[in-house]
Amino acid sequence: MDMGLKGKVVIVTGGADGIGLISAELLAKDGALVALADINQGKAQAASDDLNGQGCNTIAIGVDVHDQASVAAMVKTVIDTFSRVDILVNNAGIGYFKTMDEETLDDWFNVLDINLTGVHLCTREVFKYMKEQHSGKIISMASLGGQIGGMKVTPGYVASKAGVVGLTKSYARNGGKYGITANAVAPGPTETNMARGRYSAENTMVGRLAEPLDVAKVVYFLASSLSDYLTGITVDVNGGALMR
Repeated sequence: MDMGLKGKVVIVTGGADGIGLISAELLAKDGALVALADINQGKAQAASDDLNGQGCNTIAIGVDVHDQASVAAMVKTVIDTFSRVDILVNNAGIGYFKTMDEETLDDWFNVLDINLTGVHLCTREVFKYMKEQHSGKIISMASLGGQIGGMKVTPGYVASKAGVVGLTKSYARNGGKYGITANAVAPGPTETNMARGRYSAENTMVGRLAEPLDVAKVVYFLASSLSDYLTGITVDVNGGALMR
């Protein structure tokens, strides 16, 4: 089945490792032209080189998602290289494993700046190109934590991820008449570098924590033509943990 990804131009923020990298790999191996955008440009370049060595077409771009000028430069590089942008995967994010009492005001602003403002800056920058094309898909990373109040993460992280759900609905409303869809993915605890070893599988129904591939498959689905009639939704990827 043709998933409609061949030749599509995709930006994946936080694309140097974890869920972002696996998502980029799935999309690139199905023919998408992928920009791996990350604060760690060296790591993104190494990942891009590896994918290109496997026959993919990717580029690496350094970006600080909560810096407007950096985001604008990143999107300009993609437009200059590929002439368009079809899919944005807002994956870049951080988290603090602290209690409410331990969370500082700097922690609060930092996590909101990257996880929420970063999503909006990247989306706003690609939106104008998608409007001109009259097509586009925006996929943003929410979290189980934003739905249940978190388990081990700070209130700031919870607020940022709950905010992503609201932003997604706003983007869906604003983008609909331009052929732009917007959806979110809400993973539960996932075995990434940030969360590895911090959670147990006892709260899931399937008896294991998510691997990055479990989440990346849903990103792939939302990026593909299979999701063309979906917009404004959040897809839960938590092995049933939300049922607890």
